[in-house]
Amino acid sequence: MTMRALVALLALAPAAAWADPGEPEDRPIDPDPRAVAEAREANLEPESSRSGLAIGVALGPNVQVSSGLRDASGTGFGAAFRLGTVASPRWVWLAELASTHYQQLEESTGKTKINSSNLLTLGGQLYVKEAFWLRGGGGAANFTRRVRNEDPTASFWGVGVIGAGGLDLLRRRSFALSFEVLTTLARYRDGFVGAGSMQLGFSWY
Repeated sequence: MTMRALVALLALAPAAAWADPGEPEDRPIDPDPRAVAEAREANLEPESSRSGLAIGVALGPNVQVSSGLRDASGTGFGAAFRLGTVASPRWVWLAELASTHYQQLEESTGKTKINSSNLLTLGGQLYVKEAFWLRGGGGAANFTRRVRNEDPTASFWGVGVIGAGGLDLLRRRSFALSFEVLTTLARYRDGFVGAGSMQLGFSWY
């Protein structure tokens, strides 16, 4: 072996020692799980699955004010019941019954009067973001006043609208726990009745 061949062999030896013949150069790279999760959120891919029947109930305190109807203002309790169907991942068709109740003590007789407002509407709920939504609808309204354990002393029918906004605080598959702000406005022959309520909602999709 000549001196020139020996020098060339020594120069190639380190490269051959570091090469791994058993590992191909085009081996696929495993994706970073954190990068995959961030890309999913960036594309607004929903974490929950909404499909089929939609059922909801919401409960909380409320304030009711009136114009033109006697003794139709007060503070009490509100509830909303919803039933509908999921039209798309962001839109839900709903029939909703919103109800408010409060009591008043009539000083002249010592009797307790119970005033209630009920609004049955058809509308929908739109998920603006994955956890933030808006809801609205319109339909028939009823205001009733009665003395406890007696027949109604007054009852009015009219039309009304409902509007609500909420934030899902907890989501587990088809279940959602939300904080909601609900408002209603009803028009009767003798005046208007409006109500606002902060509620805790429970929904299944």
